[in-house]
Amino acid sequence: QTGLRKFLDYVQHGSAEKVARLLERGLDPNYHDSDSGETPLTLAAQREGPGEVEIIRLLCLGGAHLDFRARDGATALHRAVCTRRYPALLALLDLGGSPNYKDRRGLTPLYHTAMVGGDPRCCELLLYNRAHIGTADENGWQEIHQACQHGHSQHLEHLLFYGAEAAAQNASGNTALHICALYNK
Repeated sequence: QTGLRKFLDYVQHGSAEKVARLLERGLDPNYHDSDSGETPLTLAAQREGPGEVEIIRLLCLGGAHLDFRARDGATALHRAVCTRRYPALLALLDLGGSPNYKDRRGLTPLYHTAMVGGDPRCCELLLYNRAHIGTADENGWQEIHQACQHGHSQHLEHLLFYGAEAAAQNASGNTALHICALYNK
C-alpha cells in the first residue's frame, strides 16, 4: 500500500525516472488510490507541468489500460478534457484511447468538453478522431445544448461543422437556439 501511494506521488510530481523504474520492476499501474479513487493514468491526465505527456506514455507502455476507470467511472480521457489538458488528450488519443468512452452517466469526453469549455482544440481533436456526436444526458441535453448554455461559441462552431444536429431537442423540447436565448448567450 505504501509503495502504491509513493508511485502515485511520483506520477503527480512528474518523476519520470522513478515511475519508469517501478514499472520495470513489474508494478501494475491498473489500481485505484484508496483515498481518491483515482488511477495513476487518470492522475497523469490531469497533471500540468514538465514531462506531463512523458508520464502518460510511460504508464501506457508499462501496462496501464487506457479504458481503466477511476472509481467515479471516468477514464483518463474524461479527466484530460475536464481539466482542459490538450497535451494529455492528444497523447491519450495517439496511444489508442477512444474518444467514445462513456463515464458512469453515459457521457463521453466530447460532452464534457462542450460543458467545461477551455481549449477548443480539445473539442476539435475529439471530433477529428471520430467522436460520436449526439450523446444525451438524463435530461436529453446533448453537446450542442451544453456549448450554448455555457457560451462556448468555438466549441459550438466545431460541433456544427462536424455535423451536430442544430434542431436537436432536449427532454423539454428546447433546441440549442432556445438554450442560447434562455441563458442570454
